[in-house]
Amino acid sequence: MLKLISWFLKHKLIIMTLIGVTIGISSGMSLKRSGKWSQRDITYIKFPGEIFIRVVNCLIVPLITSSIISATYNLIRSGPIGLMAIYYYLTTTTIGITLGVVLVETIRPGESIKNEKVETPPLTKNLMIDTFLDLFRNLLPENLIEACMYQYQTVLEQPDNTSVPIEEWPITNEYVAGTNVIGLVFQSLILGLAIGKIGAKGKPLSDLFNSLSDIMMKIMKWITLMAPVGVTFLIAGRMLEIDDFSDIIHHFGLYLVTVFTGLILQGFIILPFIHWIITHKSPYKIIYKLGPAFATAIGTSSSSATIPYTMKSLEDLGINPKITKFIIPIGAATNMDGIALYEAISAIFIIQLRGLQFPLLKIIIVSITCTLSCVGAAGIPSGGYSMLIVVLNSIGVPIEDVAMIIAVDWIIDRFRTIINVIEDALGASIIFHFSKKHLEQELEDEMYPLETNIGDTPMKVHFYNEN
Repeated sequence: MLKLISWFLKHKLIIMTLIGVTIGISSGMSLKRSGKWSQRDITYIKFPGEIFIRVVNCLIVPLITSSIISATYNLIRSGPIGLMAIYYYLTTTTIGITLGVVLVETIRPGESIKNEKVETPPLTKNLMIDTFLDLFRNLLPENLIEACMYQYQTVLEQPDNTSVPIEEWPITNEYVAGTNVIGLVFQSLILGLAIGKIGAKGKPLSDLFNSLSDIMMKIMKWITLMAPVGVTFLIAGRMLEIDDFSDIIHHFGLYLVTVFTGLILQGFIILPFIHWIITHKSPYKIIYKLGPAFATAIGTSSSSATIPYTMKSLEDLGINPKITKFIIPIGAATNMDGIALYEAISAIFIIQLRGLQFPLLKIIIVSITCTLSCVGAAGIPSGGYSMLIVVLNSIGVPIEDVAMIIAVDWIIDRFRTIINVIEDALGASIIFHFSKKHLEQELEDEMYPLETNIGDTPMKVHFYNEN
């Protein structure tokens, strides 16, 4: 009995979320059979879930900015090892995003055959340039406070004479509602870089952002406890809006196939291949040793919780502790390829489910937004859907369907955490491979201090590791 209670307490969030999903589906279907429900009635039913989404939205900006500033500062202060980590993370995240987009655009799990699609006018060359320029305008916002609420968008004003070609329409602009994630992330990266470059003078500010990041992660953990209640009402309301349940089940089956295919390819084929190409050593020996970290990932779905187990496994394989003690904690905060791939697939899936037709350039912008939103994503359980809300808000897509993603997120979350663990471990091995000479020189400097003269007095200069 005690073991059962202990198991329940350990997995209470999963169990409560599953109970919430079950209640939401069953109550929604029961209410649907009882009669016709107006949009106002459905809005009242979804209200508690709407509150949950609003609370998550409220925390997104301080969570992302503080995490990114903190992670960037730590990477910059780490010297060549941090630089290699940045290259590795950017490369693998780009590969993961690209893989996700290719899969979701090939399988098209959200495309509805029965529903009419919302057609968008084809982009001319000039309109494509305008969209591309808007990306850079949002990258460098005029006002950071405004960037928390609005995005810049070029607008073409249709003249009275409808025969005028679209390329000759007057150009103006407007600020549309939605967090400018790209601008906030870019400015956070610049600020973290600047803090790292001014040395000791920037330490108080870096401590502030480190503390703020920890506080936001703690609050986000509290908020995830509201997920079962929010999911119950959101799904019940969504059930009342659905006309064809078989169509939705079909779509979500394909969605799960798409996500798991992407995660398996990324974690067990692409990343090991990159490791083998660079180090000429078997990556599967490392993956085989990560059993305790995988078990923790499955049990907690938290990248942060796997840190001690991943470090222990890598040190047992002979990887220098100086590498593991830096790369693994930083990786848990910044290297979220599993979330990035999942976000790209989920965002485009919801776009397809809504019947929206996004041109290739806008899909690329969605992918960039997914990449940037995952830099510094908190390694907390079920943190992926909060980032997904950010992405959907940034492109103006309704976020109600996120409730249906949350319904299956609990199982996806565990598997993508495993992919994050694999990526961090293989990244530490690759960086150790490149850093051997640097570490040997550091050890030699500690053993044989240099002699130098200051004035007429000979002095020994010792190089000690700060740790």
